[in-house]
Amino acid sequence: MVNEMNQNNGSENSSYSAPIVSKAIRVLNTIVSSPENQGISDIAANLSLAKSTTHGILTALEQSGWVLRDPISRKYTCGYAFKETAVEADVRLPLVELARPHLKELGARLNEDVFLGILAAGRILILDLIESSKELKVAKRPGTAFSILAGAAGKIFLAGLDREWVSTMLRAGPMPQFTPKSITDPDRYMAVLEQVREAGIATDMGEYIPNVWAVAVPVFHGGKNRTRMVAGFWVVGLDPTPSKAKMQTTEHFARITGEVLDRAVTDPGVRGEP
Repeated sequence: MVNEMNQNNGSENSSYSAPIVSKAIRVLNTIVSSPENQGISDIAANLSLAKSTTHGILTALEQSGWVLRDPISRKYTCGYAFKETAVEADVRLPLVELARPHLKELGARLNEDVFLGILAAGRILILDLIESSKELKVAKRPGTAFSILAGAAGKIFLAGLDREWVSTMLRAGPMPQFTPKSITDPDRYMAVLEQVREAGIATDMGEYIPNVWAVAVPVFHGGKNRTRMVAGFWVVGLDPTPSKAKMQTTEHFARITGEVLDRAVTDPGVRGEP
């Protein structure tokens, strides 16, 4: 477990100690051993560390996948990278439990795969997957992270970020061409993001994976005020040419599910109804 990370391997002087590494281990131990998720201020106070130092350690741990920040409470839990080597650790995100029944209903209604994800360390991280009964599926599992420029999911997350920052990022280098249908022109992509902001929904027709379409919807904390985007979900289908009726039906029920999830994450004590 975590304590084993502090043991010397015998190749170096056992009296040597790297202060920042020791602090990082203490922070990680606190997050793993605590019965509840903690915020930066709580962790800093409990360990008598400067808040700025604690923030820097948590940022590094999050980038490596060892800790994960709950998008609703902004508190920390262990990450998927840690869980792979620490089977006793739990990734505690109430968001998954809140969203699952509604996403399961959506997936059953459409008979398509439905993914739930958040933005973590600059990438989209899959938190949950509702699988359809279809034999062919998209091979991405919970804990998988992928590019924020990927398809419909990327559009809803980028649409929620600062326009100037997004524009600068898109122009920093060549945009990836995942498929021949990928949008690689920054101006065109920015125009698409404006449409996504206005519509509150994004679509993808083979832009990320060939012959795969997707419909994505953001999830906001704050109810009707939609004050802060905390997550997103996307319906994925394997069909190069889905019918117009199929897309309209998917968008309709995805919007309804999005509204239900907005209410659920804003007030977890009230069960939303589709």
